[in-house]
Amino acid sequence: MAGLRSGPIVRQAAGAGALLLLAGCAATTPSPPTPEEHLVVLNAGDATITILPLSSPHSPVTVHLGPIGGTPYALAARGSQGLVTSGAGSTVALVDLGAPQSVLVFGLAEDAGATGVAFVNDTIAYIANPFTNRVTRLNIRQGDTTSIAVGQTPSAIAVTRGRVFVANANLDPACPPLAPCVLGPSWLTVIDPDREIVVDSIALPGPGNASSITVGGDGLLYVISAGPGGEESGRLSIVDPVLRQEVGSFAGFGPLPGQVSSDGRERLFVTSEEQGLMEFNTRTRRLVRGAGSGIPLQGAVDAAVGSDGLVYAVESGDCVSGPGRIRIFRPDLTEVRIILVGICAVDADIVRLLPDS
Repeated sequence: MAGLRSGPIVRQAAGAGALLLLAGCAATTPSPPTPEEHLVVLNAGDATITILPLSSPHSPVTVHLGPIGGTPYALAARGSQGLVTSGAGSTVALVDLGAPQSVLVFGLAEDAGATGVAFVNDTIAYIANPFTNRVTRLNIRQGDTTSIAVGQTPSAIAVTRGRVFVANANLDPACPPLAPCVLGPSWLTVIDPDREIVVDSIALPGPGNASSITVGGDGLLYVISAGPGGEESGRLSIVDPVLRQEVGSFAGFGPLPGQVSSDGRERLFVTSEEQGLMEFNTRTRRLVRGAGSGIPLQGAVDAAVGSDGLVYAVESGDCVSGPGRIRIFRPDLTEVRIILVGICAVDADIVRLLPDS
């Protein structure tokens, strides 16, 4: 951050008064603007991104992605950079969130698919390729890609402690996404991104179909295994990224829970089309709002939390013609307002952007 810029060096002065006079006349430069929190929502139905400044939530900006080689599937954001995967399209689009309409599409291996995505740093990102059981390492500055074999049907990725953690859903890819054929429990593949090798595997006992992973405020990993649906409930696994083992597992989220997100402190939010917005406390390890007591939502797909504690729950809408919605809740989960976004919202993240971005 820029600060004071000193004036000419004073080699001699008549006295303390002259020094004070010169100091008072020293030239200054204004401090640069402070980045502000923005909610970024990916809309699959009209291939757009909605960027909502949290300081003025009535003024969303819409970014049109254009053709990206498939249907927008998942979003990862870091600073002003956003990456959008294309599901079955085997491409990933780099979006400059600070300069809307700037989109660059990278092709991945043919028929590999592109689902979960995460940044390692400002240059390197990893993308899950569910149809080839691999992940792609992408250098977004050079466009170079390499791939690494992981587990069966990789679905979601998180980065922490200098390692990349890939959640393997363990599905039969011949089955449709709405009726997953689970082959067995899921597991995490651990990658060292510097050496570009697999260094470990972490079992996730439970119903399989790992669909979402996040890093909690306590530094632990939290993984949703959604299961096959029907009567079987999904589970939340707690994984220690240093010990590389599961240290806790909790049910009570109902069938097919979706995304899990952290407020950066002790609250986790899990969204479910059937159960709405649910909450888990990482400090007490207690399910605060589980199946049957979630906040009702219409087509809940994700949630994000601002630094002020406001919760932004994203609803997909009907995915045909009606818009998706952002439902904004206070920390006590009483509702504040509703903001419309694009058609068929599917994912969301919070980033810090300059106010004039």
